Amino acid sequence: MPRPPKVTVIVPTFNVAPYVGGCLASVSAQTLSDWECVVVDDGSTDGTPDRVRACADPRIRLISQSNAGVSTARNVGLANARGTYVHFLDGDDLLHPEALRRLSSHLDGHADALAAYGSVWAIFEDGRPYPQKPLGRRRFESGHLLEHLMRWDIFLPVGCTMVRTERARSVGGYRADLRLSEDWEFCCRLAACGEFHFIGAEPEVSYVRMRTQSASRLLSPAWENHLPTLQAVISNPGLASRFEQGEWLRLTRHMMAAHLWEAGRMNFIARRHAEARRLMLASFAQGITVKRLALFAIAQASQILGVSLVPRLRFLDEDASR
Repeated sequence: MPRPPKVTVIVPTFNVAPYVGGCLASVSAQTLSDWECVVVDDGSTDGTPDRVRACADPRIRLISQSNAGVSTARNVGLANARGTYVHFLDGDDLLHPEALRRLSSHLDGHADALAAYGSVWAIFEDGRPYPQKPLGRRRFESGHLLEHLMRWDIFLPVGCTMVRTERARSVGGYRADLRLSEDWEFCCRLAACGEFHFIGAEPEVSYVRMRTQSASRLLSPAWENHLPTLQAVISNPGLASRFEQGEWLRLTRHMMAAHLWEAGRMNFIARRHAEARRLMLASFAQGITVKRLALFAIAQASQILGVSLVPRLRFLDEDASR
């Protein structure tokens, strides 16, 4: 039997035929050669599996399933992973050539870390850079990050984090019943078990493609889509037990405020200004931050003046100066 690889890259795919070839090419271009890639196609109807089969790299293998959602696809990949470490990468995103080497080397040298992560750079659908804060001005932390993750002080997109395989399995993988922010909920459960280490801002680890038809973009404006994931985190006794009761109550209010703000932000992007205002004000009822208050004022001014005062009308917390 061949020796297991160091890293398994798990790529869930659903109707990403225009992008999956580039995604897998970025995996094949890694400076670390000791990897396998498990692509789990979730019932694509646009020829995505054919694009995967066209990849000549023998380290890439395809598993096809009926459409069951991205979390189920990731879990199938996790169940079939042979690597010591797993790296989840969406089928329309890309890896920097040094990503797997840097992340796995850090985990090799730091037994106290259950996961290692780096920075991510957003790109448009055609690959051009998306307007965003420079990497050097973003906030990154190492250590026990549960509270940071729950408060959304730090956000870890799927493609920037490598996890010890057995740790990912031990927490049960992804919850298949969640449709939005399922990666955030998964990271919270992981962070309750140990340390995440940051490996440095530059070079970036991955490139996330900002697609107008992505699931998160389509689901985020509706507040009811946020509630199942929020309830999953808030009702998790293993997470609550990490905090004093009063601290946990304050933290749950902060989580509510963050998700309300995100729903409001996505409505503003879609120019549904009345709903955006309602959700942003509801966020303030749970807890106000100076950044969000400033961004709310800018959003209102943008609407009145009919001009964009923040790049791409994104209104992320990160858009405020630190």
